[in-house]
Amino acid sequence: MRIAAGVILIIAAVINIVAALGYLGGGALSSAGGASALSKALQEESGKSANTAETNAALAKLQQATDNAPSGKTLMGFGGFLLVTVVTSIAGAVCLFRGKAAKFIIVAALLAAGAEIGGIVLLRFGAANIAGLVGAVLALVSARSIMAKAAAMPVRA
Repeated sequence: MRIAAGVILIIAAVINIVAALGYLGGGALSSAGGASALSKALQEESGKSANTAETNAALAKLQQATDNAPSGKTLMGFGGFLLVTVVTSIAGAVCLFRGKAAKFIIVAALLAAGAEIGGIVLLRFGAANIAGLVGAVLALVSARSIMAKAAAMPVRA
């Protein structure tokens, strides 16, 4: 189970690095005026008299979605947090492969779970979140077995 947990944590880390780059890029675009430019374009388009009722309803829904979107600074901060969790997930996977450093594995698993929960809270639940959550749970269970095995071994003098 340790090996499976490590492999799944590495898969989640690869997914998270792509997500981190997306969050950093999206946050930078949003902070640079991307969201305000979109809002201005939506207002101009909704002001046209040639729009049908369906078009106006769709534009209103899109405007509401952009108003409720997280800010660029929040997205960039979460992207930075994801980069940290990528490093700790890979290091935790290495510790799982070696069967040592159970406390670090617990920290890495909790950070991985926190990253997935943060992604769910910020945007939505997706299939990519499953790998991180499963990897975190398996890593916690494996860390517990590593700690039990270490406690059962006699101490050398």
